[in-house]
Amino acid sequence: MANRRSAESSDLHTQVRDLLLDKVRSDPYPSTTHLDMLEAMLEGDDDREVYAEVLMDKVRDEAFPSLDHLRRLQSLS
Repeated sequence: MANRRSAESSDLHTQVRDLLLDKVRSDPYPSTTHLDMLEAMLEGDDDREVYAEVLMDKVRDEAFPSLDHLRRLQSLS
């Protein structure tokens, strides 16, 4: 029973993280709350790389990128 709960909890964690990642990816100006929540849910280098790529795409697309996005990228590097 404990393994089942752990697997369900992990699956829910993944679903929520992916939902937030999709929202951040699709929103041209994602909220700092969503970014903070997503960063708190990142696990391991793979998650951080995916998140960093989403932020880098936003920075690349803007003539005057968000300082918040730049600072978040800097903290990930």
